[in-house]
Amino acid sequence: MAMSYEPDPDDRRFDDPVWNSVIGYRLLLRGYLVWRRNVLDAAQSRFVPVWHRRQLRFLAQVCTDALAPTNFPLGNPAVLRRAAATRGASLVRGAGHALEDLVRRRGRPAKMPSGSYRLGVDLAATPGRVVHRDDLVEVIQYAARTPEVHRVPLLLIPAWVNKFYIYDLAPGRSLVEWAVRRGFTVFAVSQRDPGPEHADLGMDDYFRRVPLRALDVVREVTGTASAHLVGVCAGGLLAAGAAAWLAAGGERGAASLTLLMSALDHPSPPERDPWQDAEIGLLTRLLTNHAGLVDGGRIGLLFDLLRSRDTVWGPLVAGWFLGERPRPFDIWAWSEDGIDVPRALFEQTLRIAADNTLARGRLRLQGRPVDLAAVAQDAFVVAGVRDHIVPWETVYHSARLLGGDVDFHLVPSGHVGGIVNPPRPGAAHRVGDGPLPADPDVWSARATTRSESWWEAWTRWLADRSDGLVPARDPGSARHPATDPAPGQHVRS
Repeated sequence: MAMSYEPDPDDRRFDDPVWNSVIGYRLLLRGYLVWRRNVLDAAQSRFVPVWHRRQLRFLAQVCTDALAPTNFPLGNPAVLRRAAATRGASLVRGAGHALEDLVRRRGRPAKMPSGSYRLGVDLAATPGRVVHRDDLVEVIQYAARTPEVHRVPLLLIPAWVNKFYIYDLAPGRSLVEWAVRRGFTVFAVSQRDPGPEHADLGMDDYFRRVPLRALDVVREVTGTASAHLVGVCAGGLLAAGAAAWLAAGGERGAASLTLLMSALDHPSPPERDPWQDAEIGLLTRLLTNHAGLVDGGRIGLLFDLLRSRDTVWGPLVAGWFLGERPRPFDIWAWSEDGIDVPRALFEQTLRIAADNTLARGRLRLQGRPVDLAAVAQDAFVVAGVRDHIVPWETVYHSARLLGGDVDFHLVPSGHVGGIVNPPRPGAAHRVGDGPLPADPDVWSARATTRSESWWEAWTRWLADRSDGLVPARDPGSARHPATDPAPGQHVRS
């Protein structure tokens, strides 16, 4: 039986009717799809060592996406139609856009017009004050919006490859704004763009200076013994690690744990990659800049290549061939505002993932073992069905490592879109009931759809674990006085 070759269901590049109505384009599409399938299959063949299949799959995906016919003017019927309709003006505008991107962005196609957003006005605009600052982080406390607040505060911990305001995006799309309006005292960690003096800062020092120090600030300012810890992506490692570290010392501090798109359990092949250490070292060197830091721009390009159809080739075709610039989009603005990463921290993080050290209970931080099974607090875990960075099954297996009761929520979005999930008509996510079975597919088959944003479910869940209400708190304390208005200084570095 002949194999059918069709575009992926979510691949919009070939939606133009010309791809089916004109024989030349129909043959071109079929030839491309056959070639693409053969390349992807070859990358996963039994002749490829198990430990290299993931890398080859990534390279095959990047190559086949780059050579799609839609990425070339003659192979894209929409480009030719636009050029004819505008008498070539679209191509002239596109050439100008290409030149601008070459000069200002080193050839990376712009995802949106520059200068579309301003920090503190259009992004990261929720009112608050900086209550702690050192050479690495600021801790921001947001102003109360209700006469009373829940006794237990929230501490938001970002990933170290992006700035913190994924939590505080545009007004109406800000998780911080949502939580504050529902009576929570919210604190957020804001990291600065590190300097050469931070290049040798490793996981142990970073753990002490970011989540542990921030938690001390939160507890001192509010006078509470514990806080709800919230971590996004790699920040989930810090949040879960802090909860486990406190448990190892018999200390209070974590009232609950919220993990957003976070991988704690990294599946690895049965055979260890004999080239693994060399590959990690090589990747770190390739991404490191002249200051000895892993370059945030290079990391951003690597993430873009994971879904290059949308983040590289789509903007290139629209800007350079169709003569358009995409509309402003807050998530693009945030994703373009990356920060560098200390080289030692980056390399150690890759090794923790490659060896699955955290999931196997072999990680020690600040002299204590980090055992996720010792995290007895309840956890609220969110994953995205279309997450291209942390597959939802990985988040699911990570959630099962925790020792407390886990509420697992699956949203029909990607890595970032699943985080920015304000209530709106049609919002929905999937939830289960009871303990998580070993097989995520079993959970999925049993899960039910809840017609609301996970933000709504989350704040109800937190309220039940927040020990009643107290009078609204003003930012700061005698020891940690309120200083600059949010979003502070580090976010602008």
